[in-house]
Amino acid sequence: MLLRWVLVALLMLLAIGQASASVVDGVLEKAKEVGYCKGNADVLVMTNLGYSKGSEVYMDEFIEKSGISFDKNIVFVHSPYYKPLWFAFFNKTTGDCIYIEVKNGKIVKTAKENIKADRLLSNPEDWEKKMRKKVFNGNEFSIITIANVWAKGCPYEFLKCAEFHNHVCPGLISGYLIVKFLEKELPLKKGEYYQILALPPWCKDDVFQVLFDSTVGKRRMYVKAVDGLPFPSKQFPEELKNIAGIYIAWNRSVGKGKAVMLAFDWDKACKMAGINRSDFKKFGTYHWWYVRLKLDLFLMDYLDKPETFVSKVKEFEVDSKTLKKINTAGVDPLVELGFVKAEAKTEE
Repeated sequence: MLLRWVLVALLMLLAIGQASASVVDGVLEKAKEVGYCKGNADVLVMTNLGYSKGSEVYMDEFIEKSGISFDKNIVFVHSPYYKPLWFAFFNKTTGDCIYIEVKNGKIVKTAKENIKADRLLSNPEDWEKKMRKKVFNGNEFSIITIANVWAKGCPYEFLKCAEFHNHVCPGLISGYLIVKFLEKELPLKKGEYYQILALPPWCKDDVFQVLFDSTVGKRRMYVKAVDGLPFPSKQFPEELKNIAGIYIAWNRSVGKGKAVMLAFDWDKACKMAGINRSDFKKFGTYHWWYVRLKLDLFLMDYLDKPETFVSKVKEFEVDSKTLKKINTAGVDPLVELGFVKAEAKTEE
């Protein structure tokens, strides 16, 4: 009886191995349509391999056979585990991209498109039709933004942020610019780490979790939506209208830290890039992805000049009591710190 079960187990393992080999070989064969070959650094591989449930059976073989370089041309795009496994191969020279989807050990979908940024931005109506048809099964925005930012030569550490966030948007890049600003204006000393109050939260905050390890689970980041932000009322001081969070170089052993409140000037960024800020919300047209892609590429030229858009609003000291208070639910940090007056409340 035992021998029977051992034979069954061996046959199952053999079947899995053959299935993975068949799928991996098939994926790499189709990738040749966009110029992929082993060791070609001009081709970016994007995939949710390792995130999609059950996809781990393909991992070792794909890494071995593809010849990808972990610091140059692969992005493991974060996705829900219940999403199907997919691969996308992008040739930065031609702009061609092939999308390949795998389900139940078989290739179930392929689609080939040219997604070079110049092409998409010069003819957005055409790509909008393909976005609506979901030519890449809903992964279109992730693929076009990651691919074109990579083609422009973004730092590897930024690619790790794009992996986690699963696409590139101006909000994510703003977080990277804030990181570069903090490295200059509030560098960590021995025994310190960044304690972050995401106020208000937006895509930027995923960057701090990746690069600073300031995660919510480790209680190094607290997320707060405050009345009036990000669209402040007239009662807000002018200097707080572009607030982008409070960042503390915290020393737990002494219970103190130096804090800065930073701002990010979106109006300036949009004006310099030649786009209308209102277009970000036009989800019924191509404008929503058009302005994001265009601003992505524009902001990439400022990664070493964060002060162009990031500025220091306030600088102050924080102790353990204050830190606990401003992180507590129901407490408005701006009121608690004395930066905004509490509104007079009336009862009916």
